[in-house]
Amino acid sequence: MDHNFYIKTRKKYLDKVKENTISIFHSGKIFPKSGDQDFDFVVEKNFYYLTGINQAEVILVLIKHKNSYDEILFVEENDPLYVKWYGAKLTKEEATKISGIETVKYLNTFTKTIYSLFNNTRASGLCYREIYLNLERRDDHNYSNWALDYANEFKIKYPEIIINNSYNIVVQLRGTKEPEEIEKIKASIAITKTGIEGLMKRSKAGLFEYQLESYFDQHIKYHGQKQKSFKTIAATGVNATILHYVFNNTKLQDGELVLFDLGCCTDYYVSDITRTFPVDGKFSKRQAEVYQEVLAVNKKCIAFLKAGITWKEYHEFARGLIIEACKRLGLITEDKEVINYYWHGIGHSIGLDTHDPILYNEPLQAGTVLTVEPGIYISEEKIGIRIEDNVVITEEGCINLSQDIIKEIKDIEEFMKK
Repeated sequence: MDHNFYIKTRKKYLDKVKENTISIFHSGKIFPKSGDQDFDFVVEKNFYYLTGINQAEVILVLIKHKNSYDEILFVEENDPLYVKWYGAKLTKEEATKISGIETVKYLNTFTKTIYSLFNNTRASGLCYREIYLNLERRDDHNYSNWALDYANEFKIKYPEIIINNSYNIVVQLRGTKEPEEIEKIKASIAITKTGIEGLMKRSKAGLFEYQLESYFDQHIKYHGQKQKSFKTIAATGVNATILHYVFNNTKLQDGELVLFDLGCCTDYYVSDITRTFPVDGKFSKRQAEVYQEVLAVNKKCIAFLKAGITWKEYHEFARGLIIEACKRLGLITEDKEVINYYWHGIGHSIGLDTHDPILYNEPLQAGTVLTVEPGIYISEEKIGIRIEDNVVITEEGCINLSQDIIKEIKDIEEFMKK
């Protein structure tokens, strides 16, 4: 992204917060794995959305006045020995070029800067009585992050200051994608498309799921995508009836289907696509019956979506279609029995995260990008089928961003002919 994009996102954020407040965002930490190894760094996405900076231990401070605002970025100073071992971190000038933030200071001045901001305002009569922190919360009571830890420290130092949560403000902004963001998602989808085609061409009995999966890994890296959107699901036979199957260690057999749920990232903007196809390139009669029912639901859901639809309406519409499909397939006689063959939501928002946070209690907005992923899972027949596309919502309907990835039976069988 050009730095002007991040200038724009910060401006949109500042338009949402109160005057005479300070907002603080942290990029995240590198966490130790074992021995002297670390986990790969993953930037905090709200911070990234506002800055474009992909580096650990960077802090953004936004100060909103009545008719203006200030921006400060804090980066670590390069240590010559560290540079010899691991390479240089961003310089002040590089951080400015990426983010568009002119004022960049070293991280070791952050605490003193915050202290001086609050104490200087007391002396001058300016009142910063409120602060915004990026307080993401999860159901796990053991979960913590930099903002939650800093909030606890801040309350002790400045008990008179009100702490607000900026997390949902940024999440709401992220929910509606700008054209530049949609282009990044489309780039990820394009590479995922050719990767799926490679899997179809290489599919054969005798390969293990992980061996076929490896072709996709190599494909995306060759095309410059260093990260997958998530751990690939490569599930053949009955494994495809396990929603989040990730063992990928079963041998493919002729006569079975294989389900791939996968994607890659372009500057963290993800694709999330599922395609199901026969190992040997030919659907059986029963497989084709089930596949056609899932495909019909996929198409009807895409036709149903538009701005103003609620997530609940979307989910219930899809569930109703799958109930009728399961009845036609002879799987159920009562609606409540559908839980045995379909038990997940019809979709989710995507963007900087695979399950991009969004306010699910609000109607869909034009610019929201989400998945359409109906499935039917019949473990007793070793048939699991899911077909997942990525669409962007418009006022009149939606645009299928992954429409070029083949999903018709005749097209799949023709493409897979050896």
